[in-house]
Amino acid sequence: MRWFYACCVIVIGALLFCEYIADFVVLQQCKWPDGINRKSPYMNDALRALIIADPHLLGPHRGHWLDKFYREWHMAGAFQAAARLFRPDVVFVLGDLFDEGDMVNDKHFQDYVWRYLKMFHLPPGIPLVSIVGNHDVGFHYKMHPFFISRFEKHLNHSLVTLYTIRQIHFVMINSMAMEADGCRICTQAQEQLRNLSRILQCMKFPQDDECDYSERPLYSHPILLQHFPTYRISDTQCQEYDTPLIEAYRERFHVLSKEATDMLGELLRPRLAFAGHSHHYCHSVNRLGIDEYTVASFSWRNKVNPSFMLTTITPDDYMVSKCKMLSQQFVINSYLVAGILCLIIVACQLPKRNSKRKSSSLSKDL
Repeated sequence: MRWFYACCVIVIGALLFCEYIADFVVLQQCKWPDGINRKSPYMNDALRALIIADPHLLGPHRGHWLDKFYREWHMAGAFQAAARLFRPDVVFVLGDLFDEGDMVNDKHFQDYVWRYLKMFHLPPGIPLVSIVGNHDVGFHYKMHPFFISRFEKHLNHSLVTLYTIRQIHFVMINSMAMEADGCRICTQAQEQLRNLSRILQCMKFPQDDECDYSERPLYSHPILLQHFPTYRISDTQCQEYDTPLIEAYRERFHVLSKEATDMLGELLRPRLAFAGHSHHYCHSVNRLGIDEYTVASFSWRNKVNPSFMLTTITPDDYMVSKCKMLSQQFVINSYLVAGILCLIIVACQLPKRNSKRKSSSLSKDL
């Protein structure tokens, strides 16, 4: 029975490694980017932000329950491993938290939110900032005030929001509300965007006649966070990318329109941008002339080799690095190797058992 025990050890070892240990082993190869300007007065108080995108938690309508359980098990494990290893100051999720957010009723949406917050639980004091995506409230043609208010009620942000931490300003945008076609939600978003532009202007020039003299944070060029990337033709414009197939992008569906991109640039003057939606990583210098990082999907359902971003940011500088996660193929290969080893052990035992049978039969004949 030694072969049986050996196989049990191999299988249990593979399970423990793939399901509990491998995330830590893989993620230990990543580290926070270093290289912030040593002369910066903010160097010792740099913000460490972990940025993920497109977890796409499955809902009640799509996908098999086993697929949902297993892939979300790995997603939760990867996130908790990242949170323990890197201890970020803040975590941003760039939309499409849910796969069916625009399809479910209130009860299912509350279950969604509960599951999401449980999977992406963080220690006290570390904010989890969630940005809206098209699968959360629908594309522009489907987006409804009910979906918007529901997302905002449970997750705080919906249209245009200024989020300031350590004098670093993040502007979070609802990409689907950037159509500028006169729709009610788009009009509200544009008005909020203009108000935010005035607030930033008053931070920069507090003595202007139009500004009040109440205490405001110090000005620094904001960082743009949204679900859609700004306008680009395709990932051929990326300096780095990992998409297996280059496709042309459609305005207002895959990326923002040229007009919306230019409007954000004119009103906000951002210094850096992050987005999701494409499910693949891309680093480009966008239409506004700034670095833009499209963050790959965090879920195996959308990408077999997912990744996320580690960023070190001060009000006057930033460094960004990509962190590769445990790939689905690595886990599959690990289980295949364990299975092959068990087959080899069993195969090696067969000749011994046959020889024992022959020797016993010969002794009986004698």
